[in-house]
Amino acid sequence: MNVEVVRAIVEALNRGDVDGMLERMGPDFEWRPLEASPVAGVSRGHEQVRRYVEDWLATFEGLRLDLEEPEEAGDRVTVAVRAHGRGRASGLSLDSRFSQVWTLRDGKAVAMEEHPLPGRLG
Repeated sequence: MNVEVVRAIVEALNRGDVDGMLERMGPDFEWRPLEASPVAGVSRGHEQVRRYVEDWLATFEGLRLDLEEPEEAGDRVTVAVRAHGRGRASGLSLDSRFSQVWTLRDGKAVAMEEHPLPGRLG
């Protein structure tokens, strides 16, 4: 069930549906992005997460996240993610692979941390 919540959040992101993402996140959701993210810093709560995601979507054209190998263990879901897109300002292609660790409670995501993977494409 928790894997499906994470999939629904990522599918909403891929559609650019920020409200659809937030519906599946607790009000105090905490997003800890990769340190190398073009929009850095921890985002807490729906307002900050909305700003982060909207900035991220504005940074890339055709941004898409593909989930690989989701694993559920209790209230956590760990998944490898491949991000595709093109920088709006630079025109450079994005093909990056990293992991996300999601924490869920009562059917809602309450936190997510991103981590680099060995051999990550950049």
